[in-house]
Amino acid sequence: MKLIRFHDVLRDGIQSLMGTNPSADEIIQAYPTAHQTNCDMVQTAGGTFFDLFAKKGRDEWAEVEKIITHFSKHNVKQSALVRGDFLFGYEPYSYDVVEGVILEFAKMGINVFHNFHGMNDHIPLIGVCEAVKKAQEKGYNVIANGTICIEDNPNITISNCLKFAKKLVDLGHEGFYLKSASGRLNPEFVYMLTSQLINRFPDQEITIHAHSTYGEAPACYISAILAALLNNKPITIDVQHPALSGSTAQPSMTKMAELVANYPDPSVNIHAPELNKKAIKDSLESLLRLRFRYREYETAYDKPLLDTMYEARVPGGASSTLKSIPGLVDNLARILELENESDKWEKIQSHIYKQQRKILKDLGEPTQVTPYAANTTGQAAISLWNVLEGRDPYSTLYPGIINYLSGMHGMVPDTVNKELVSKALDQKGFKKVVEYQSSTKRANMLKKAESDLIDAGIACPTTRQKLSYLLLGDIDHILAVHNGDNKPQTPPDLPFYASEPVSLEKKKLSSDGKTYLFDIRDAITSIGGIPVLQEIAERTLHLKQLNDGHYIFPDSYSDLGKIWFDINMKKLTKIIDSIEQNMINSGFNSLQVESFTKQQGHLTIFECIREVLNNRGEGLFEYFYELYEEKIVTGKAE
Repeated sequence: MKLIRFHDVLRDGIQSLMGTNPSADEIIQAYPTAHQTNCDMVQTAGGTFFDLFAKKGRDEWAEVEKIITHFSKHNVKQSALVRGDFLFGYEPYSYDVVEGVILEFAKMGINVFHNFHGMNDHIPLIGVCEAVKKAQEKGYNVIANGTICIEDNPNITISNCLKFAKKLVDLGHEGFYLKSASGRLNPEFVYMLTSQLINRFPDQEITIHAHSTYGEAPACYISAILAALLNNKPITIDVQHPALSGSTAQPSMTKMAELVANYPDPSVNIHAPELNKKAIKDSLESLLRLRFRYREYETAYDKPLLDTMYEARVPGGASSTLKSIPGLVDNLARILELENESDKWEKIQSHIYKQQRKILKDLGEPTQVTPYAANTTGQAAISLWNVLEGRDPYSTLYPGIINYLSGMHGMVPDTVNKELVSKALDQKGFKKVVEYQSSTKRANMLKKAESDLIDAGIACPTTRQKLSYLLLGDIDHILAVHNGDNKPQTPPDLPFYASEPVSLEKKKLSSDGKTYLFDIRDAITSIGGIPVLQEIAERTLHLKQLNDGHYIFPDSYSDLGKIWFDINMKKLTKIIDSIEQNMINSGFNSLQVESFTKQQGHLTIFECIREVLNNRGEGLFEYFYELYEEKIVTGKAE
């Protein structure tokens, strides 16, 4: 039996890369073979797969049920990520709400609830554990999976993690989920922690989850794998379909499978998962199309900015928090005199993340995962604003930071700045840091929700409506969905060059009466359309990241960087080399080919590539052009 298993965290790919903007139908249609890849499990729920569906004007329950039901029909084991008592939100709920949500998701088909608290406090996790036990009593095939949040952080030590693991097991969790939202990890730490967990808790299986934001995930995955296999224990790693991998998501399933298969020790490579390559390939183009359509929501690659983020342990999706603070961007642009700068947003972020690095110690080094990541970045932005206006950095505290420092979110580290704690307590009207109350000890909330919904005009509110009212806090949305008046967000428009061309029978002919008049849409379609443009972007980005030293490589893979570079260069070269022939195969004559590949007074294929690459990363087209000149024009590429 192979001991290495893959967990396709589809939910996180859509969330991290596309801001949970696609609809359930778009996700399902773009990944029709998700159930056939041979991954052990698929993550289909949790995180922002509830509140953001609602914020996009959709019926959140219909959306999550559509996805979960789709995979249930294919007998796929499914997981959901929940934030303990906080569920999918930023504040804790009472037990009747926690139980209600867990039971609804268990009914739909979720099997594993990854139950986590950002500061590894077990008290906020009690409610979900109890709710899962209730679901088990009702006959549902579910477990609560004990999550340990990890990152390169002075609060997170092997000793603390082991103590927390014991509490997780005592609560009734099954297995451990090592979760790093920031992706800031040390492979040696991962190896030691995995080994110690196996030694102390030999009956608990381990899964590791890390984002690729800083290029450390593959090496850390290999470390966890080696520690598990040395003890002859199974290990699961979180991966993405290649079209949804990298950037701020997780490593590619195919790349990780190749890493394991090529490991020099047969006792390791024999356990490489056997993925269904055809199933993966069959969804490649449609997923690349989806990623292209929602590309405006993806974090662009910017090496200097990324280096600044690294020092502050910023998760890849932090920019969405900043844009949600009213007036912040405009005011900081004015104060920093960046209003007329084309890259003002990148420069503003850099200033904020430098400020974040400065305040982490005062805040007690909170783990950069929801809700602490959003709250830390929110405070950094406000602190920067204060400093630039000549005020104390903490003259204003971010609301989430106030709740954190006052104990309302759970554990508060001993190292936190005591003056900040006093300030937060004063603002809350508390005399001391409060002791966090588990959801099981909080007053029920559903009855009040029912009363509010009846008063709002819903005669007989359903359980789901009551839960939505509490989780979303938006009664107008609940009423709109109830009355069928909600207006779902429409997909973004594609640029002209990527839109559907006019059909051949409707095209005009040139003066010779034989030659069709093509436009840029036809040219882009002839070379493979959106999927090829997106592939060019991802391969060029990967080459740039390798050139920038973005990745750390596992031991025993000393030449891996060169291997990855050569493979991507060869595939990119093949795409570019085939452009002219593909156009000819599609009916373009030699003059038309030259017209659409060289500057002739209208949009060319390479200008479209420029737009796609510059959208994907700072200076990416310039880097591509250097490669193009060196490897393709000169014929040096293999």
